[in-house]
Amino acid sequence: MLLYILLCLEIAVRIAIEVRERRLTQLHGGVFAVLRLIPLVNDIVPLPENSCDPPTSLFVEKHEEGHNALHHAVLRNLMKVAFLLVAVWFLAAMVVRWNASFFEAVLWLHLVAIPFKYFFNWYCWTQEYEADAYAFKEVGQQKAKAAMHELAECEIPYSKLFASIYREHPTVALRSQRILKKVVGSRQ
Repeated sequence: MLLYILLCLEIAVRIAIEVRERRLTQLHGGVFAVLRLIPLVNDIVPLPENSCDPPTSLFVEKHEEGHNALHHAVLRNLMKVAFLLVAVWFLAAMVVRWNASFFEAVLWLHLVAIPFKYFFNWYCWTQEYEADAYAFKEVGQQKAKAAMHELAECEIPYSKLFASIYREHPTVALRSQRILKKVVGSRQ
């Protein structure tokens, strides 16, 4: 019974977050917004980040070079493997030790994994900020500012709360605040 109460609470919280986001950004949610409300489905539904392909600039190239130099892909994959091992252990414990059905075990895993998803997003954001700092050192403030403006033009605007829940990349506004000490605006 507790499982189903928590799932209903999760749906209610996600509805509140979606409504808040729609009011803040004045964007329509569409089918993705509905899918993000459904437990288990919201673990795999992608969140579109850009309305168009971001332009390739020297800053973006140096940003990606920073990811490579700092071994971010390897570190992210190691964290994913660690989370996967913990998830497999959790499912096995639920089924074997606590005699839960596999479906209930998967639902419990979904609920238990929510804080870990936020932690993983925070970790990814930290890596993005590190890659931005690397690129900023390489290209300088003027090119970084120009690149942030170009990226902001392509990005779908999301609030900080919404982005922290659903995105592995911080918004351009947050990234520019971090490296340029000012927010580069996006289209609304």
